[in-house]
Amino acid sequence: MADNISGHPGLISEIKTQIQKKGRITFAEFMDMALYCPDKGYYVSDSVKWGANGDYLTNIYVSPVFSSLLASQLNQMWQILGCPPQFTIVEIGAGRGTLSFQIKDAIENSFHEFYKTVDFKLVDVKPPSPSIFPEKTSFHTSITQIKQNITGCIISNELIDAFPVHRTIELNGLKEIYMRYENGRFTEITGEPSTQRLNEYFDRLGIRLEYKQRAEVNLRAIDWIKSVGALLDKGFVITIDYGLPAKELFQPDRGSSLQCYYKHTMNDNPFQKIGYQDITSKVDFTSLALAGKDAGLEIAGFTTQFYFLMGLGILDELKETAELTINNLEAFKWNQGIKELMMPGGMGDDFKVLIQHKGIETPELKGFSYKDLKYTL
Repeated sequence: MADNISGHPGLISEIKTQIQKKGRITFAEFMDMALYCPDKGYYVSDSVKWGANGDYLTNIYVSPVFSSLLASQLNQMWQILGCPPQFTIVEIGAGRGTLSFQIKDAIENSFHEFYKTVDFKLVDVKPPSPSIFPEKTSFHTSITQIKQNITGCIISNELIDAFPVHRTIELNGLKEIYMRYENGRFTEITGEPSTQRLNEYFDRLGIRLEYKQRAEVNLRAIDWIKSVGALLDKGFVITIDYGLPAKELFQPDRGSSLQCYYKHTMNDNPFQKIGYQDITSKVDFTSLALAGKDAGLEIAGFTTQFYFLMGLGILDELKETAELTINNLEAFKWNQGIKELMMPGGMGDDFKVLIQHKGIETPELKGFSYKDLKYTL
């Protein structure tokens, strides 16, 4: 399974210790330690994660247009809510706060009345330096630190794909794939599911895996969306991530949805560079929508990033450039960033946008005016 284990020595030692204590651990336990182990996990270390010097690019580093269009969507949401005197924007998984800071600047520049009402709250497991916080921003390490019953919008951008997942396999009944450590290697062993929730997960979807089909299950996403729904009194939840509706994600020929990233290269081996590389799994948006309903969140819309940005008028952001010259180099780069956000077979297709709402009638949001794919959920 894993002939060459590599990564943070202290973290690998802690994982081995957990396996020795229990005899075996779930993959979710391993992934949780690899990403979030205090002082050692990938997301709590001081290494650069995003951007040209990190391990991967996100939409906010590709073009500032993404954040400005999101600000436009938030302004419409504020209006739909009746222009309340306080509109709280909570970004969960905020990292260094780049998305929120860009949105704040865009709102301040373009929507002056809306700006007077916004209150930003950033949430991340690792707090950034307070010196980088702009005005009207507060930081939290957990959403439990935020007072419930907010009016506004809760945003996550590439968060849920990094929640620990259970690995399952169909063997005349659903089994879970566990990890052991033997002879210097991590090895697999199958057993009964560690929680009945894994069976319930597929039962609710009405999906039965084929014999020997493997699948990753993100139970933490279910818990997360319920906690988010409890936080919101009236408003919206925007989830931007890469993933698929369940009936596509769990097709027998799709294979594992697990992906790892290190220095802008992708691999499927989570047992190398443990603690130094990102580990992700595609989001099941159907289960996210179903669990959201349990928390009072109704579906406002679901679509690809391409269609979402088209609905928000991204083509109007393109700058005229007949040909590339030294005089219009910046305009050319600007347009290239927009094209990358929209790329078929790339960000434009891979990333999906799910918006849920609570406390209001189903709204007609601009982001879904081009094409709404919620029927696929």
